Amino acid sequence: MRTITIESGAIQGISAGEGVVEYRGIPYAAAPVGDLRYLGPQPVKSWSGVRVMDRYGTPTWQEINPLIGVTEMGDDCLNLNIWVPEGEGPFPVMVWIHGGGFTNGTPSQLLYNGAALARSQQVIVVNMSYRLGVWGFGNFSAIAPEMPQETNLGLRDMLAALRWVQTNIEAFYGDPNSVTVFGESAGGFAVASLLAMPSAQGLFHKAIVQSGAGDMVLSQEASQEVAALVFAELESQGSAEDTLLGAAPKAMVKAQQAALKIPVPRGLRTTTPQYGMPFLPVIDDILPELPVAAIARGSAQHIPLLAGTCREEWNLFQYAPPFNGGVSIADMQQLTEDDILRRFKRVLPGHGEEAFAAYQAWVTPHPQRALTDYYTAMESDRIFRVPTERLLTAHAKAGGNTWGFEFTWDENGFGIPLGAFHVMDVPFVFGLTDTPIGKMFTGGSAAAAELAARVGQAWGEFAHTGEVNWPQWQNGTLMQFDQVPSQAVYLSKERLALWQDIIPEP
Repeated sequence: MRTITIESGAIQGISAGEGVVEYRGIPYAAAPVGDLRYLGPQPVKSWSGVRVMDRYGTPTWQEINPLIGVTEMGDDCLNLNIWVPEGEGPFPVMVWIHGGGFTNGTPSQLLYNGAALARSQQVIVVNMSYRLGVWGFGNFSAIAPEMPQETNLGLRDMLAALRWVQTNIEAFYGDPNSVTVFGESAGGFAVASLLAMPSAQGLFHKAIVQSGAGDMVLSQEASQEVAALVFAELESQGSAEDTLLGAAPKAMVKAQQAALKIPVPRGLRTTTPQYGMPFLPVIDDILPELPVAAIARGSAQHIPLLAGTCREEWNLFQYAPPFNGGVSIADMQQLTEDDILRRFKRVLPGHGEEAFAAYQAWVTPHPQRALTDYYTAMESDRIFRVPTERLLTAHAKAGGNTWGFEFTWDENGFGIPLGAFHVMDVPFVFGLTDTPIGKMFTGGSAAAAELAARVGQAWGEFAHTGEVNWPQWQNGTLMQFDQVPSQAVYLSKERLALWQDIIPEP
């Protein structure tokens, strides 16, 4: 195994199967401990000798979640994993930003293994970590103004990782002038934010947004209110600064649970309060405005964009037992139309009755599910599909090269007919449909493997050329990924009209 010299020292990788070398847990920034806890990432200290990168890095602080492989956490969490194909290169680079609602996840999850993608598409895959929850998106500026601190630490971590790639990737035979950032869910929201950030200019050259959007941000005031809820749960250690610096990491993770119970005004508007995701990027010095608005003005006009969703995103959170709090379909089948209407009113203040009537007309509940299908269709649109349509339209109108996609693969994920649900796209992208975790999301059939090959080829082609082999976004038409590929209109005129006032175009 050859030795590579990067900015901080010499390293060696390990075999990731035929034709790929893997480097696990490379630190790209110093551990954010002590006075660095609430500051942006700092440089890594150099080491002597050769480090064999054979262990994944420590996940950042979060709730324990064995389902995604998070059982231990720590402070020394700013690391990345790299998969490099055989050859001299230079290889295009694909930098993955993981999902998890900005509160959980790790780049080392089994669903994100980059070996197959690196091998099949002859690209270098880089998976980055970033600080999560209150550690990555807390805003204590009003509580402890005297404390040295910055906001958007999670985004600042991403910038540091991308700068690391620019500085070091040539040592791996990578091309620093051909970097694609791609991410799913919170990772997709993050990619959209990076497209709007002046300090991200030049750090990447193409972008893929999977199940993401350009409106998952908070105002300073809203983020300070979230931080106040967390702070109120901490045991006082004197001044606010002493309390924040002295709080044990596990105590901070526990305290942030208080904030998960409140809605926040997502996207700087009151028409779509966001539940369960209070830790979001905040408008500040590095993210000066709503991302989709900046993109509409041309902030990323020169960056080709590929963006899309799964058709039934919210079915995962409504029906799959690991994600819905253990509520059975039998229990959901007891819900009445009045129960569903109350849910609509809760998440669409002032528009609930109108939207409920519309989705009753548009949606036929699946016979093996429940009337909650009205709600899951609306939530899929509210959180993912409509904001993605706004993102695609904003980028295209600004003159950017823009392509859309939608996964419509119908699968009985987790033993339930879930349709094309959230996260389903990930194993197709990474070529993992035949692995145990991939089978949970795709079924693992030969047809699934064929679709994975097509998807991987499309993502690889985009990384190599900045283009894909279907027409650019115009009049709402995109590529649908299923057993048979097709092009279709993403959202009907009726759907767009309903959402025009709820989620206005930038």
